[in-house]
Amino acid sequence: MATEVAELTWYHTIELPGGVVTPGEYNTRRAVAKIPFPPDLTGSRCLDVGTHDGFWAFEMERRGASDVVAIDLDDPRETDISHPVGPLSEAAVQDRGQRPHAFAVAHRALGSSVERRNLSVYALDPEEVGVFDFAFIGTLLLHLRDPVLALSAIRTVLRPGGQLLVNDAVSFFLSLRHPRRPAFELTLAPGRPFWWLPNAVGIRRYLEKAGFEVTDAGGPYFLPRGPGYARPPIPLKLGSVVNREILRRGMVHGWALGVRD
Repeated sequence: MATEVAELTWYHTIELPGGVVTPGEYNTRRAVAKIPFPPDLTGSRCLDVGTHDGFWAFEMERRGASDVVAIDLDDPRETDISHPVGPLSEAAVQDRGQRPHAFAVAHRALGSSVERRNLSVYALDPEEVGVFDFAFIGTLLLHLRDPVLALSAIRTVLRPGGQLLVNDAVSFFLSLRHPRRPAFELTLAPGRPFWWLPNAVGIRRYLEKAGFEVTDAGGPYFLPRGPGYARPPIPLKLGSVVNREILRRGMVHGWALGVRD
């Protein structure tokens, strides 16, 4: 198993049996302590949106969830790519192509019962996937053309009283400049599927606009890089010491917890 793990590209840092740890781009194990991820999901039906190689879905299962559905897109042509920016880079295409395989390796090693579906968040339908008690979406909204539409789709598959925890990338500078009101910037990164980047308060506003009652929110915090991080750096202004220090510490995130009425 260790050899198979080493041959794949991993986004999440996942602890597998036998002391094997996947070399993720980000150490998501550190994020668990930064957000109000439910410590006990016993008997709950859960949804992981944008599962990638499955860290959060497997964490739900480990915390007692009775049923976990994990969704993601395998075909890069189905992602929200801006035509003026151009197609996904070759590295991004290869990365997406490995996601199902990496998930399958971790799934098998953990003896997991998580069900993975090749499904867009926009296409969520209670007639197709049923309804859930708890849903999680992590580091995905910045890749979506319409984050509010995505959150609204998740709301349709939550039972009344069901919770959605959003944990996503935010702008460090917008969070500092506007600590109390939502602010957003539209990013431009050639070959990368990046769209809206909010400040920490903006995550809360996303949920409110999607019809959720926000019960808690926080951030910004740093999600540290893992040993598998090998992405080319986003160009920075020459001499931007602050920017370089921020990128060295990891990806800046914020979170918000919403309840469907």
